[in-house]
Amino acid sequence: MFKLLVFGVIVYAIYVLYSKGKAIKNNINKSNSKNDTESEEMVECSECGTFVTTKEAFIKDGKYYCSKECMLKK
Repeated sequence: MFKLLVFGVIVYAIYVLYSKGKAIKNNINKSNSKNDTESEEMVECSECGTFVTTKEAFIKDGKYYCSKECMLKK
């Protein structure tokens, strides 16, 4: 009976350690993806002054614009 109890405790300990390792790995992956989105550079629209990310901005003659409408006003 004692051997069965020890075996159960060992199996439980392995399960807990495996679960914590998996949770830590998931948290690391989430924090890496979060840092990627937070590091986008913001630029100011040359027409209206709105700030947009460089990925969303329109560029014309070396100036950044927030939309096609602002870009076509000048």
